[in-house]
Order: sequence, then C-alpha cells, then structure tokens
Amino acid sequence: MSKSLRVILCACLFCAFGATPLEAKKNKVVQKPVYLMGVGISFADSSVFITDMMQVDSITLDKKRKFLMDRQLYSFQLQRYLEATYKGGPYVTAIYFSPGRKKMERRYLSLHKRYAHSDELRMILVDRGQFRFKPEEYIEVEEQVVSPTKKK
Repeated sequence: MSKSLRVILCACLFCAFGATPLEAKKNKVVQKPVYLMGVGISFADSSVFITDMMQVDSITLDKKRKFLMDRQLYSFQLQRYLEATYKGGPYVTAIYFSPGRKKMERRYLSLHKRYAHSDELRMILVDRGQFRFKPEEYIEVEEQVVSPTKKK
C-alpha cells in the first residue's frame, strides 16, 4: 500500500470515528453539590454586600474544567435580591464557587478581611435567613455551524 493511500485512509477513519466522540466529550457536564458565595458592590453608596457561604445541591459543572455553567444566572439572583431589598443604585455582583468547603472558607475570610478594614466601603453581611441561592436548570445549547454565504 502506498504512503499517500495510507494517509488518506487514516484521515477518513479519523473523520468517521474520531471526530464524533471528541465532540461529544467537549460538552459533558455533571451535577454535584457546590459551595457558593456572592459579593455585590454598590458604588452609589459605597456598600459591599457579602453573602454567607452556602452549599447548593444539583449545580451543573463542566466536567473537564470544573467550571460553573450559567454562572451569570446566580449573579442575577443576587443582583435582583439586592435591588429589591436595599433599593440602592446599580449593583455589580460576582459569584465565587468551589466543590471544596475549605477553599471557600479561605475565600470568604479573605474577602471579609479586605472589606472589614476598608475606610471607603461599608461592609454588609447577608446571612442565609435573608438570601439563599437556588439551583438553576442548565439547558445545553447546541452550537450551530454557520457557513459563509457566497456573493454573486
């Protein structure tokens, strides 16, 4: 068998059998309990809101990268709560997450220490009785391949 025929045959086999499993593995997600914590900052009145660290069940993570899927929805949960409760200016919110409790405890203590001694920002702690994150339903979106249109 000639060398060029082997290369073509290998390329065809790779395309037929190798591309599909690689694509399927790319979008794998897993649901597991994760620790979440949120921070919201209002620059209008110089306030920082820090939620309690809480464990939320059935959070969807990217299996390979261990990254929180649809994390903006959890950020919107906190933002809507702050806007409804504190009636302040626009809030900039961020979410911290980790499957491990110790890592989240270190992050919580780090943020608490940073803002507790700040003269410019007033820190407000939001406990679990006031606000809790709710699991969001993850809907996988299929990527569409757009082919370029030909101009006449």
